[in-house]
Amino acid sequence: MIKEKAASYLMTLSKRSAESVKQFMIERVNDMNLLSIVLDISDSNFERHINQVKNDPYRPYIDFFILSQSGELLFSTGEFIDPQFLETTNDTGFLWKGVQVLGIFKDSDKGNSKPVLILSKKLTNQNGDAPQYLYTLVDFRFIDVLLKESNIEDTGEVYLINEEGWFLSTSRFGAKALETKISIQKTLLKNTSSAHQAIDYRGKTVLQSLQNLPPFDWIVVADQDMVEILDRIKELERRALIYASITGCVVFILAFFISTAIANMVKEKYRREKEMEFQVIQKEKLASLGLLTSGLAHELNTPLANALLYTQIALEELEDEDLNKNSMCQHLSTVIDEVKHGSGVIKNLLYFSRHTQSDAQTVDCNKLLTKLMEITIPHCDTKNIRAKMELERDLPNVIAPASNLQSILTNLVANAIEAMPDGGELIIKTRFVPVLKLVKIEVTDSGRGIPNEDISNIFNPFYSTKKPGEGTGLGLFISYEMARKLGGDLRVVSSTRNNSKQSGTSFTLELPIED
Repeated sequence: MIKEKAASYLMTLSKRSAESVKQFMIERVNDMNLLSIVLDISDSNFERHINQVKNDPYRPYIDFFILSQSGELLFSTGEFIDPQFLETTNDTGFLWKGVQVLGIFKDSDKGNSKPVLILSKKLTNQNGDAPQYLYTLVDFRFIDVLLKESNIEDTGEVYLINEEGWFLSTSRFGAKALETKISIQKTLLKNTSSAHQAIDYRGKTVLQSLQNLPPFDWIVVADQDMVEILDRIKELERRALIYASITGCVVFILAFFISTAIANMVKEKYRREKEMEFQVIQKEKLASLGLLTSGLAHELNTPLANALLYTQIALEELEDEDLNKNSMCQHLSTVIDEVKHGSGVIKNLLYFSRHTQSDAQTVDCNKLLTKLMEITIPHCDTKNIRAKMELERDLPNVIAPASNLQSILTNLVANAIEAMPDGGELIIKTRFVPVLKLVKIEVTDSGRGIPNEDISNIFNPFYSTKKPGEGTGLGLFISYEMARKLGGDLRVVSSTRNNSKQSGTSFTLELPIED
């Protein structure tokens, strides 16, 4: 991994350095093109202007001079190369962006050897005279400054060579421009997409990346000693071994305490989650039951009013001298029947409101639904809802705790009633599927239906189509989860007036039967 990262970094470094060198050349060419346009040798300020460009500390110019077509020196800012030498270099150059690039040559003037880049540009001649040529000597040592900024660690370096292997820049380990030469495999010059191992000018094995610089025959080389890269790998291995040893000791010492603490936390969390789950289930069941029992006031008020009326009649008859025992018995019998009716309503309400956490047991679905509808029908009457039950006879018992099944059915019926605020029809069906050994309970309403975009989210927690504050979004989620835990399933089919002539929703609860 470290070798791959080093190779990737060297490739990036060589590409970035190649762009810097190319940008350096573009700046020099732009200067030459600009000078050839704006400078006029006949201008009195010509010498001052061109000296300003030469003496700019941020520009690497050694000399500017102008020659006639015949090679006569017309102007020079100082140092001058023999025209005969220029004639020998004209054949080696090439035209790039309107400027003749004559090449890089070694200048040993005054005992100071340095690489010099020579550029030439034909001057614009508006008077029709013989053409003149502007030459410039560029101090190529400025490239050293650009490339040495990219040196990495102790052995990594970037330098510039030509295709023949001659150094065009110095290196951090003593290679000199146009004096040191290395051998470069021609096949490697074409492969700039990856780094490779090679022997550098010192005879060291390095990881090396090459980047060509067209149209120049220059190559940017970025390399780093393999010894240094491998040392980093070994150092990483040593550190990893130390860290692993320390970590192993710490884990070994703390393992018992941590595992014990985690086990206790898991047990406590599981206990709290089960307690919270039970409380949420009971809360949702009581909320649904509260909605269904809102119509019980009338259901209880009627038998109580009748019992009170016949009790008063019986008291009045006791005061009458002509006491009719048969009439008295009939009135008292009516009072008893009405009280029993009210007691039955209360018993059904208590049956559904009590909670239990007992293990799995068998339940008669028809009996449970009958008791539920005795509570629900009075509320349906107040909402102008027609309640209808189609219960299959001899339905086998299902395996489920009674309280869980009560919660699911109560929630489904309550949701169906809420879906019909303007009245409608509520149908509850039961049927047995022998092949699947399942009992299916269908709760169908003729309400507004559930839009298609909401069907996929209807069983998600805290998802509700009701207005804010009217629902928790947990009812159907809890019912679905309980159905799955009981080994069954809860399915929904719905249609709205937008995609069907008749809207409505049907929930189907599937539960396994007692074997």
